[in-house]
Amino acid sequence: MTVLLCDVGGVLIENPWIETARAMGTQHGKQEAVVFEALTRLSRELDGGRLSLAEFHGRVCAELGLHVEFSAFKRALESSLKKVPSVWGAVDSLRRERGARVVALSNMSREVWKSLQERFDIGSLFSSEVLSFELGILKPDPAIYIEAVKRADAQPGACLFVDDIVENIEAARALGIKAYLARRPEDTASFLRSALD
Repeated sequence: MTVLLCDVGGVLIENPWIETARAMGTQHGKQEAVVFEALTRLSRELDGGRLSLAEFHGRVCAELGLHVEFSAFKRALESSLKKVPSVWGAVDSLRRERGARVVALSNMSREVWKSLQERFDIGSLFSSEVLSFELGILKPDPAIYIEAVKRADAQPGACLFVDDIVENIEAARALGIKAYLARRPEDTASFLRSALD
């Protein structure tokens, strides 16, 4: 059976930086696009395990010239963590009803993963997890895909990777992993329901 390698942010949960940027921009008179760009760019250090959430918050505020209490920033981030119900349900169905092996393959920070565990028990969706903060490696580095395939105990050609970022999809395909670019949740859920037949 094909193994599903599944991204988390932007696939199973909404991209949290979109809503966080909207909230911060509105409250502090900054353009949402400018805040989103800073959050997204600086989050690579957070997701790579090189910054704590508090350090990330400090860097974001310094770059954007904002004075936001850490507690308020953390609350805004946590409130932006929302399931994508159609995709979440499709992945859960593959796991429970069809016995698919599902591996989380995500650029993810320790703090966000902990929140997702506490709020949604996200770990129950996966047989194993390959998370950037644990490895210090971020997609699209080939090493993180190789580790995911290894943990899945599979060959690259037996794996299907789902992600919402083109560069990450291209990196997977370069290794011989089948890949699907998640654009619209309904399309992704429909694809997943039929992909592992």
